[in-house]
Amino acid sequence: MEQNIPRPGPVNRSLLTLPLRAHRADRIWYEPNSKDSCLKCVSCPSAAFGVEERDPRVIGMLAYAGFLGVEHIARMKVDHSLICALVERWRPETHTFHLPFGEVGISLQDVAMILGLPIRGMPLSGPTVKGKAQWIDLCTQSCGFTPLETDMRTGDITMSALTRHQILPDSTDEEVTEHTRTLIWQLLGGLLFPDTSGTRIRLYFLEVLQGDLALARRWSWGSAVLGYLYHNLCNGAKWETKQVGGCMHLLQIWAWSRISMVRPSVVQVIQHDHLPYGCRWIVPKSYKGSPRHCIRLYRDDLDRMSESQFDFLPTRPRNSHLSSLMTLRFGRLGSCSYFAIWPKCITPIDFFGSSI
Repeated sequence: MEQNIPRPGPVNRSLLTLPLRAHRADRIWYEPNSKDSCLKCVSCPSAAFGVEERDPRVIGMLAYAGFLGVEHIARMKVDHSLICALVERWRPETHTFHLPFGEVGISLQDVAMILGLPIRGMPLSGPTVKGKAQWIDLCTQSCGFTPLETDMRTGDITMSALTRHQILPDSTDEEVTEHTRTLIWQLLGGLLFPDTSGTRIRLYFLEVLQGDLALARRWSWGSAVLGYLYHNLCNGAKWETKQVGGCMHLLQIWAWSRISMVRPSVVQVIQHDHLPYGCRWIVPKSYKGSPRHCIRLYRDDLDRMSESQFDFLPTRPRNSHLSSLMTLRFGRLGSCSYFAIWPKCITPIDFFGSSI
């Protein structure tokens, strides 16, 4: 009698062009001893993240520049096991997560609603070539501190060089602006676009933050964050990769919002007025009903997942109606690709007080 042996992957691989033993998920089948190993989620931690009591002037400047929501979300810790289980479901050929009921993906609208970043505006095109002396002068003029030459190398600077610049109660308005610019620089390099080194951030971002901080809103940060995350997920899905970069906070909040089995329970609801949806998760939580930090349990849950367990309406505002929800489905080749659309009655201004 023929045994019913599960197949390591889909029956129809016509869309999946990677050869066997090229994708990380193949390790579960061909290297059983490594099935419990997780990818390292790369970030560039800073002492500036997670500060509960900030100078009110800094909070005002962060909101003015459009990064107050990101600053709040930086306080959240990332579950490496959850991220690894999702990366194993990511296919570089389609840029979607392949689940038992179909394909799902992160959209630009998800980025805007979760992080509160602009998804329209000028593109971030790439760094300008400068020498160390030029970058040191720019740091001195824009951030109020002078880094050491040993802190810098071609294109980047150590995070520790930025954290030496602190604000005091008697600091002037100019010093508050310089401190806020430095903090935004840390958020960009350490949270939204983390370098794979885990200790260095790119100098290029300082050049983008020149002038009035409100000008930071003219850049399409959300598009860049999503593109960078896609790029890192594709690299993380490779067989030999041991770490993954990109904005893991975005991916984790997206998973909590959409996938019911991995979602922790909110113990205490805290209202975050004029902040993006992602800040709703920066509250006390209970993980009793979710497989926290256990890669095998996350895999099992995703293996058994049905369409009804994917939440196409992560949040229902007051006076909303199901008719306001739209869902796009692409293709009918044995399964569907799903990109959930937020209700039309929800706009970014509902969450953080300014249009994106």
